[in-house]
Amino acid sequence: MNSHTPRIFSNAFALLAALWTVTGASADNQINLSLVPPSQPILVGQTIDVKLKATSTSNDQLVGNTFVIIDSIIRWDPSQLEFMGISTAGSVALLNSYLPSPAADYTGVNELVIPKDGDALYTALANFGSPVVVSSTGVQVTTFRFKVRTNFAGSSTIEIVPTLTIRSRADSAVFDGQVPGLDVIGDLVPAVITIAPPVFGDLDGDRIVNGRDLATLLGQWGTAGSADLSPNGIVGGDDLALLLAAWTVTNYDS
Repeated sequence: MNSHTPRIFSNAFALLAALWTVTGASADNQINLSLVPPSQPILVGQTIDVKLKATSTSNDQLVGNTFVIIDSIIRWDPSQLEFMGISTAGSVALLNSYLPSPAADYTGVNELVIPKDGDALYTALANFGSPVVVSSTGVQVTTFRFKVRTNFAGSSTIEIVPTLTIRSRADSAVFDGQVPGLDVIGDLVPAVITIAPPVFGDLDGDRIVNGRDLATLLGQWGTAGSADLSPNGIVGGDDLALLLAAWTVTNYDS
């Protein structure tokens, strides 16, 4: 055995140890993707922001704390929510944050520039040579905007689906910033959208009982209109009393 052999063995074992450490870390540490709905009650006809957030499961691993690419397939009920597009306001700095165009989306998920069929593929690209650092407190990747179409009972869910096949298979993925090609995607957390309950006495849908509602009531006086709050089949003094009693109800009071 020559004098260089121990150094060769030492380097080989060091490389194996490094690979073992990276492999072990990749199994234990992941980046979760979650959709965060608005904190305030949601109204019919309102445009809402749903944030896409990336969160690392640990701060002390070699991999799974950064990303270079995120592919996210989101799904919603198009009869309840209309997808309006994305916004980068308040999000982490990226090279590109976009919905692949139908011409560029070989998977066929995005049938329009702003998909309307209930499925959309979103891609985030980090700046060259600068993977996005993700901590256990998370970073905001982008914001999806929706308009509430109808007043549905209960709730509606916007979710991130792991995989979807239309023309060809598409996968939600988070590619690690340290190990090329390593998918470190973890849990996928949906957003639950709940419509705020109606405000009694609010006749114009703005969740405030005020002069506009009083004008509506007076305009329907003596008829069987929407201002019949009692309800007894005709708008009259009892409805006026009920509306005035609810006068102080304001936005976001239930």
